[in-house]
Amino acid sequence: MSTVGTVIDRTVRQLMSGTVEERNKTVGSLSASATSVSMQYDLGGIRPGGVIQVEAELMYVWEISAGAKSATVERGYNGTTATTHAAGSIVTVDPKFPRAQILEAINAELDDLSSPMNGLFQVKTVDLDYNGTWAMLNIPTNDKIIDLVGVSLRYIATDYPIIRKLRLIRDLPTDDFNSGYALRFDEPVRAGRMHIVYKSPFTNVTSETQNIQNIAGLPSSCEDILMMGAQIRLVSPREVKRNFTESQGDTRRAEEVASGSVANSINNIIRLRRDRITAEAAKLARSYPTFLSRV
Repeated sequence: MSTVGTVIDRTVRQLMSGTVEERNKTVGSLSASATSVSMQYDLGGIRPGGVIQVEAELMYVWEISAGAKSATVERGYNGTTATTHAAGSIVTVDPKFPRAQILEAINAELDDLSSPMNGLFQVKTVDLDYNGTWAMLNIPTNDKIIDLVGVSLRYIATDYPIIRKLRLIRDLPTDDFNSGYALRFDEPVRAGRMHIVYKSPFTNVTSETQNIQNIAGLPSSCEDILMMGAQIRLVSPREVKRNFTESQGDTRRAEEVASGSVANSINNIIRLRRDRITAEAAKLARSYPTFLSRV
């Protein structure tokens, strides 16, 4: 099982391909409101107008004091959240792929993987009692439901026969069906304990300490897909940035890195991601066949 931070670290390692970004370390702890950051080593590339990253927070550098090895910064730059940092935290100078941006890419990829085109999902269950008379039954969950896998009713402790003639009804009034989802029975069903298995989208993550499997519901076998998707989302805009010729200080770049080179560099990743999604979707379809009769 991997944390979000582990997935981000592995994504950065593959994106950077051995390139080492300039680093430093903080001296003393840093509160969420402090605007002066003291460094352990000489400032090096830290300069006014630049950006530094401490953990997942970005900070804009207003001015520096080389002698004092400190920088005056604006906290929570570019949509990141100002938070506390322990003494000795790593400071990354002008990070090419900020950790907060990678987290956003991971969440976008989690949403995309659960789309009908890709066909991946997490499987969840809910148990509830049925009185044998209602034509529709609320599904007590806060989850979004993609589709049903199967519904069974307890006959005895060792036998849960499958109910086949039913439908999932969506977007119902929440004052009658608090989840907005309900089962519609198209044949009589006796009273008893009901076991519902359903497909649900992957859940977004919010912190690097969270476990990908426990929080997002993503199987460990799909972590490589998540990283490849994040890489594609992070690299794709760089071709646009490369073509901002007014920001290129060195005109040799156009010759050394021809137009399209950045975009072409991710084509193999796109193909590999597509193949891996197909493989995982086939595995899910085999593991969780649907036992329902659509009427």
